[in-house]
Amino acid sequence: MGLGRRIWRVQVSAYAGAGLVSDKKITTESVALGAAETAPIVLRQTDNVRLVFEAMIVDKPGAPVRGVFAWQRKKKADEWEDITGESLNRLKAGEGYRLELKSDEVAALLQGIQDRKDIYEKHGIEFGQRGYLAEADLPEVVRRMLAEPELTQALRSLDPDVRLSLGRSVDLSKLDSLLAEWDENEGNEDEGFWQDLLKRNAWVFSQLTGSPVVLLEEGAYVGGKGVSNVGGSYVDYLVRNSLTDNVSLIEIKTPEAALCGAAYRTDSGIYAPGKDLAGGVVQVLGYRDKFLNHLNNLRVESATPFHAYNPRCFLVIGQTDALKDEHAKRSFELFRNGQADVQILTFDEARARLQGIRDVLTADADEAAAEAVECEEEVPWGDWDDA
Repeated sequence: MGLGRRIWRVQVSAYAGAGLVSDKKITTESVALGAAETAPIVLRQTDNVRLVFEAMIVDKPGAPVRGVFAWQRKKKADEWEDITGESLNRLKAGEGYRLELKSDEVAALLQGIQDRKDIYEKHGIEFGQRGYLAEADLPEVVRRMLAEPELTQALRSLDPDVRLSLGRSVDLSKLDSLLAEWDENEGNEDEGFWQDLLKRNAWVFSQLTGSPVVLLEEGAYVGGKGVSNVGGSYVDYLVRNSLTDNVSLIEIKTPEAALCGAAYRTDSGIYAPGKDLAGGVVQVLGYRDKFLNHLNNLRVESATPFHAYNPRCFLVIGQTDALKDEHAKRSFELFRNGQADVQILTFDEARARLQGIRDVLTADADEAAAEAVECEEEVPWGDWDDA
């Protein structure tokens, strides 16, 4: 009786316990008077199969969560469906199934149940589809506001457009903090500082690459170790396109790295590329070459699925305003635009992109609010109302 031929569905009534990690968002949909289905709690997952706990919130104080364990298979449209099978009550004497959960899977189950219990205690069972966010995933400034009862009551009474404006203000505050730290360290020659700054603000990678990407790995191993387990190569960042799963490689230098070296010939107006610039281009291309050569092994070892369709390379280095004259600017642009496989971006260009985002956020409030109302409004399952 292998798992491929049967699936167990165990009815469970649960009183929530303590856990470790909350779902960032939980959706619910009422299916009957006093009952609402919720997004499944994912316990174990591969590319095509996953084990979930399909939780339901019921109107039963003290024990408001029940559900079933189920194996699911991914369909072609990236949707999940239950793998059908026989129920336990059809087993014969001496037959049975054993479901073993690892410690992190138990923690995910307990936390998921606790989160749904919290939703029931705060909001009960509400009609229709609802979306809830955990307070732990809100910006710190919002969590502090929620801790003040009088302020919380005032926020709940705000017009929706005003709430959206408040949300934009939080985003603006976060961006201003990044720009301030960026400007204070403009002359910082510590490459590790810039790597950490970008890691703490991973959303910047979408601006650097021009694609909706997420950070897949910092200091990603791209291969190259010999039999003695030495000589491996590590690119600064490996990012993944959130829509296509294709990866890109990003290498970071410092704002102080020279973009141009000495004049190639006296009075020629031609400058050689800076040592760090030329070396950085070859370095990131070398990383990509090793990455592609070790792709199969790296894909097996990765917990997140990805593709490598001719991955792009990015190099962030130097400052354009440090170029000494028009000849240097011309030489840099000729070198940069001649790179077919590496996109070179300077630190001041990256900052200008971030400043452009800030300018958009501070543009006409009515126009920004009109665009924002198309987005789904989500609120925490703590002290705010449901969406």
